[in-house]
Amino acid sequence: KFKTTSEKTDMKKVNFGIRAKVIAASIVIMLVLLLSGIIAFLEFGRMSRDISELISNNIKCVNLTRNMLSLSDAYQTEIFQQISDESRLLPELKSMEPFEKDLAALSSKLTEHKELKLADSVCYAYSAYMQVAIDIDKIWNLPQEMRTEWYFSKLKVVFDKFSGYLQRLADGSQRALTDNYQTLNESYYRSIMPSVVAMGAGIIMVILFIYFLNIYFIHPILKMTKGLKDYKEYNKSYNVTFDKGGDQIQEMNSLIGDLIEENKSLKRYEH
Repeated sequence: KFKTTSEKTDMKKVNFGIRAKVIAASIVIMLVLLLSGIIAFLEFGRMSRDISELISNNIKCVNLTRNMLSLSDAYQTEIFQQISDESRLLPELKSMEPFEKDLAALSSKLTEHKELKLADSVCYAYSAYMQVAIDIDKIWNLPQEMRTEWYFSKLKVVFDKFSGYLQRLADGSQRALTDNYQTLNESYYRSIMPSVVAMGAGIIMVILFIYFLNIYFIHPILKMTKGLKDYKEYNKSYNVTFDKGGDQIQEMNSLIGDLIEENKSLKRYEH
């Protein structure tokens, strides 16, 4: 026996029934929650990359300032050793070009206003120090006592100021590295955990909603539908009952049972 077009349409409607519709709607909600979680993870990844790049610059700044401290100390120590020597031969001091390259590289990597001001102070102090150090050609032929006095009264004074600014800059770079590292760790929990908790709670709520909707609404309606079809197609008795009830659906089920009984009585009366 071939089925009519209307019967085929009814079958399609039944195949995508109320339970399937509720599940489909719930899946859409969960996908939205999942998408929001993915967006949160992507945003955290972008923020992590920015902070990681900042930390990388901080590490480079720390290494540069340490190297600059080492170069300046070595240059000052070499001058002191030459002055302490009784030789009158003009010493050949190491070039400070590596220091100047590190200072230029450091200035290009600093981002905070306070650090940039310290870098400017280091530049000025370095220029003042080199202006005094140039006079070593003039004082070298003087007696050792005068050379020593020049070293402690002039050169060491400007060097201490220059070294102090450089040390403050190194300490600032180290603090910036520590602060950014802590910010990266704290931002993980501030950015990710609320999103994860909200997404997890939303998915659990959707699952619980589907569960209770299925127990108290969908399952009873499907049972009543099956009971009505069995009565209509096979003339079976309508014996649909619910373990949980007391609401309008159970009342509707009782009314359906009463209507079927009335329909049976009417049929018997007609026969």
